[in-house]
Amino acid sequence: MAPRSSLNMTGAAELFGKKVERDVFVGGKEDFAFYPRKTFLGQQGLFAYHTILMIAGSEFEGFRELVGAVFDQVTIKQDQESICTSGDGGGLKLAVRQEFNGLIIELITNSKTFLEKLDASFKAPPPPWFAFPDMQPIEAIMNKQGSLEYWWDWIWNPFWERASAETRADYLSAHKASDEWAEYLAGQANGSD
Repeated sequence: MAPRSSLNMTGAAELFGKKVERDVFVGGKEDFAFYPRKTFLGQQGLFAYHTILMIAGSEFEGFRELVGAVFDQVTIKQDQESICTSGDGGGLKLAVRQEFNGLIIELITNSKTFLEKLDASFKAPPPPWFAFPDMQPIEAIMNKQGSLEYWWDWIWNPFWERASAETRADYLSAHKASDEWAEYLAGQANGSD
């Protein structure tokens, strides 16, 4: 399932249509962390990455501070598209929306520095029981459709599928997974989902 985009691509060519040959800008061959998921937009003629991440509402101010550490002009509001720029030609186009009991941030950027800081600051999404508090693990085994499929494919799986066994165990402990969720996710990690 392709991500439901909340970003309007108008103006993206002006921001990201020109390759900048400097180490602080992306070129499509970077080795970023697997979460949040990043897709290089070179086939669309854009020298930028598209990224989707989920954060808890309490992390929003930290996200805004991270943006402010890289970009000069920063105005970010929920439910509104924002464009941030820096004097060196860096750009960030993003949209923030409330969904899945938290905030979904969809962004496009040409800033390698920003993506590296994003990787260092947001290493994992909130757990399934946070995003879907009324869902039981058995429901996750069933055929995923709609919102659950989107969240699982674009938010959860980029993290969980590549996390080491140690990272998974630490994550489940830190997020106080129930025995049922721990058992289901352990099975998913072993390919039984």
